[in-house]
Parts: sequence; structure tokens; C-alpha cells
Amino acid sequence: MVTAILGGLLAIAGGFVAAWFQLRIARRTRMHAIIAEKKIKANAEAHQYMKEIERSLVQHADVETLALIKRREAWMSANRLFLPGSFPEKWEALRITLTWLVGSARDPDSTHRLRLKALHLAKDALAEVYEDMGIEDEARKTPRG
Repeated sequence: MVTAILGGLLAIAGGFVAAWFQLRIARRTRMHAIIAEKKIKANAEAHQYMKEIERSLVQHADVETLALIKRREAWMSANRLFLPGSFPEKWEALRITLTWLVGSARDPDSTHRLRLKALHLAKDALAEVYEDMGIEDEARKTPRG
């Protein structure tokens, strides 16, 4: 009789452990799914915003482009953990470069170099997004000959 009771208690304990383990795995799986969803959304927004910034660098004044970046700072803070690799650092470098461009009068050669640097940073940030999502960037392909 004692062995039957002991067997029943062990079966109940085993059931609880199995249920706890399944719940733990389900929570971890759900957490990874949520992170993946946020990562995809952050990458899509990063691509959209960086394309806007890239167009603004070419078509608008530096002040307008800097204002565009500053309007997106809250988004950057909220999504920093979900963005690929060095995207946040490139964003920050782009903001600093534009701040230099706007903040002081420079000779035309320095201004041109800083604008090219800003455009290069924007393209590098886009490349980070493409690489993170496993998408081959058409602009980075080398022509085969």
C-alpha cells in the first residue's frame, strides 16, 4: 500500500515537472517569436527611415536632414536592441556628421567631404539592414564581366 501511495505521489510530481518544463519551453518559444517580430518591424522601419534620410541628404539642406534624424531619435531609442549590428552606431555617426555640417561654416571642400561621409554612413546603415534580413543589396552587387 505504501508503494502504491509513493508511486502515485511520484507520478503527480512527475506530471507537475513535465507541465512546468513544457510551460517553460512554450514561454521561451513565445519570447523568441516576439523578439523576431519586433526585429522584423524595426528593420523595416530602419530601412524606410534610412531611405528617407538618404534622399534628404541628396535633395534637401543639411538642416532639414538633421531635423529628420532628430525627429526619429525616440524611435531609435525604443528600437536600439532590435536593430542589426552597428546600425545604431552608424545612425549616431550620421547625426554627428550632420551636426558638424550644420553647426559651423566650412570651406566648400570640407563640406563636400562631410556630405559624402554622411551619404556613405547612410548606405552602410542600409547595408546592415539588408545583411541582417538576409537580403542581397542590389546596389552593392558588383557587375560581373
